[in-house]
Amino acid sequence: MKKIPLSIISLTIASGLHAPSHANFFDPNDGQLDLSQWVLDNATGFLPIPFVITEPAVGVGGGAALMFFHETDEQKQARKQDPESVEGIPLSVSGLVGAATSNGTKIYGGFHSGNWKDDHIRYLGGLFHADINLNFYEPSSSLAIPLNIAGNYFFQDIDFRLGDSPWFLGADYSFMSSTTKLEFDANTRIDELVSNDAGLGVKLSYDSRDHLFSARSGTFARLQAKRFSPNLGGDFDYHSEHAFVQNYQRLAKNWGLALRADYKAASDGAPFYAKPYIDMRGMPAMRYQGDAVALAEAQVSYDINTRWTVLAFAGIGYQDLPEQRFKNAEPLYSQGVGVRYLIARQLGLRTGVDIAKGPEEWTLNIQFGSAW
Repeated sequence: MKKIPLSIISLTIASGLHAPSHANFFDPNDGQLDLSQWVLDNATGFLPIPFVITEPAVGVGGGAALMFFHETDEQKQARKQDPESVEGIPLSVSGLVGAATSNGTKIYGGFHSGNWKDDHIRYLGGLFHADINLNFYEPSSSLAIPLNIAGNYFFQDIDFRLGDSPWFLGADYSFMSSTTKLEFDANTRIDELVSNDAGLGVKLSYDSRDHLFSARSGTFARLQAKRFSPNLGGDFDYHSEHAFVQNYQRLAKNWGLALRADYKAASDGAPFYAKPYIDMRGMPAMRYQGDAVALAEAQVSYDINTRWTVLAFAGIGYQDLPEQRFKNAEPLYSQGVGVRYLIARQLGLRTGVDIAKGPEEWTLNIQFGSAW
C-alpha cells in the first residue's frame, strides 16, 4: 500500500487529458502531445485526477485522487527562469485517494509526499483504509484460497541525504490494524485473524537516477532492515530484510538497458500475509510467497523517436520455502513486451502498457513511470 501514493503522483501527471480545454497540451518544441506545461501551470491548487487499476490480483478497476501540489518560491523562480530545468525539481504533493476494482476491493485514504531543502530530505506518509480481496496460495500449491484483508494502514517514511552525495540514510514506521479472513471451504471453514502489525526500520539508499519516475540512466539501490514487535504496537515479533539494486544505462543513442535484482526475507513469527512474494510483471501480488524471495530482471528498450519507445523484458524469480530452499527451488520465469510515450518531456515522465506472461497467466499492466 505504500506504493499507492508514488503511483498516484505519476498518474496525476499522465492524466492531464482531463484538464480544462484551454490548457496547453502540446510541446512548442516538437508540436507533440505533452502535459509538462499543464502540470507546471497547475503547481498550486487542488486537481481531481481519475486513474485506472490493472493489477491482476484484484481485477480491473479505477478511482480518483484529489491532489494538491506544493511549490516553494525557489522552485517557482527557477521554473520561470528556465522551464527546461524543471525535471530536477522533485514534486511535493498531498492527496486524497479512493479506488475500487471488479473483485470488490476498495481503498481510500490520504497521503503527503514531501521534498525539502533542495532534495536533501524526502518524506512519504499516509493513512489508508482498505478492504482487499485476493487469492492466497499455500506454499508449493496451485489451489487458490479466497482471502480478505480489511483494516487501516498507517506509515511514515523519511530519508536524509548525506551531504551532497547520492547516499541517503532513512527510517520508516508502519502500523496495520486488520481483520483477515481465509475461506478454506465456503460451507464449513472460515478462519479469521484480528491483529495489529507494527514495525520500525532503518535503511541506506543510493540514488543517482536522472528521473525519479522514468529513469533513463543512473542507479537506485537500498539496504533495509525492519523490526516488528509488540513494543511498537503490534501483536507479532519478527524481522524482515530487503535489498535491491536497479541500474539504468544508455547502450547507444536509441538503445537502453535496465537491470534489476531484488531480495526480500521475513523471519519466523511473521503473519502469513507479511511473507514476501515475487513482485514482477506477469505475476499477481502474493501469488508466489516464501520465507524469502529473490529475483532478477532485464529490460531492453529502443527509442523509435524522441516520444515513442518500445521495450522487451524478461525475469526469473525464486521462492525459499521450508521444504525447498533456494538451491533446490524451481525457477519462475516472466517475459513480455511494452510501449512507452513521453507524456511530459520537461518532467521526464513516460506512460504506456506492458503485456507480460508469467508461469501461469498473461497480464496487462498500464504503466506510469518505471515498472519498478
